[in-house]
Amino acid sequence: MKDEKTEDLFPAENADDSGQAEEVQILEEEEEDFIQDISDADRIIRAVGNDCVPMLILNERMIIVYCSKAARDLFEGYYYLTERPFFNVFHSSPTRETFRTIATSLNSPEKGYTWSGSLAHKAPGLRTLRTKTTFLPLFGQEKKTVFFVVLFEITDARNFFDSGKILTSLLKAVELKDNDTGAHNNRVSYYSQRIAQQLFAEKTRPQVDMDFIDNITLFAAMHDVGKIGTPDSILLKAGKLTTMEWDIMKEHTINGAFILSGFPVPMAKEIALSHHEWWDGSGYPYKLSGEMIPLPARIVAIADVYDAIRMRRTYKAAFSHEEAVKIILEHQGTHFDPDLVRVFASIQDEFRDIWEEHKDEETSVSSILEVQNAARNIFLAHPQNADN
Repeated sequence: MKDEKTEDLFPAENADDSGQAEEVQILEEEEEDFIQDISDADRIIRAVGNDCVPMLILNERMIIVYCSKAARDLFEGYYYLTERPFFNVFHSSPTRETFRTIATSLNSPEKGYTWSGSLAHKAPGLRTLRTKTTFLPLFGQEKKTVFFVVLFEITDARNFFDSGKILTSLLKAVELKDNDTGAHNNRVSYYSQRIAQQLFAEKTRPQVDMDFIDNITLFAAMHDVGKIGTPDSILLKAGKLTTMEWDIMKEHTINGAFILSGFPVPMAKEIALSHHEWWDGSGYPYKLSGEMIPLPARIVAIADVYDAIRMRRTYKAAFSHEEAVKIILEHQGTHFDPDLVRVFASIQDEFRDIWEEHKDEETSVSSILEVQNAARNIFLAHPQNADN
């Protein structure tokens, strides 16, 4: 059915030949189909659309025809949600393999023309957003798929919270074995967070994003979780460790990596395993050097040692902030990553503030911890001299 605008633009009765008349008819039919598509979309949106639910409605060409307010709020900063093909808008989210899986499922009667799975949404300067994403078909005549409803459910916040609870329980278990570690672990977490935040502000390391900051804040406190497997006779020994005892103590890095190996974030295992490696390759357990040492472990190494130096122990008095800074600066290029020492130096006053705000109410001198041995190494040329 033609309106006046169509008649004016395509006056079939004035066509010079039959070819022009056929072209006019095709254009009219396409316009009618387009109007029908809009009408169908309007009906679907009125029936299914809900601004309180993160959802999209796609037509059969996978073009977004409806975006709820909740979806716009959810993906603000991640995507510009317009009437474009779904995969053009969300191109940075699924992997190529996931793309193929979704496309295959949505065209498969055996799959019910549906797909459900996890998508990770990334954007510069924002934390990775993970959603459970579900495609549901809406059928027209002859059981032909006409529209898809896409529903999103946030999954990362809950999973991150649950992981945090599990790690906190592990940390409490470590503290039960050695009561001196609690405040130390918390401070190491705060120091590591500040170094990561500074690296993020400098924008010189692409891997340091908001997710990196969140993860290192959580996992830095777990750097010594492997002490759960260290015998109390060694962990709580009041005197100097023997060579054999020191070798057993060093195994806490491997034990910690094993404990955290099941976590989906590799950083957890990297920190536990490698935070005692030295930049010059003389650390443990595997004598890694330079960039071979994971960045999170290199960050935690500085945080761990700074705090160990500040703490009072049976073999040394508590060192001042200025003395701790001096020792760390002297060991750049040997123990520590020189560039991270530069970052540490630029925010050293914040380390002092963290120490003052979270320092132990009463410093215990009842036991010697492995972290004390790490501090002792600062005063020696290399870790292998710890027993001298």
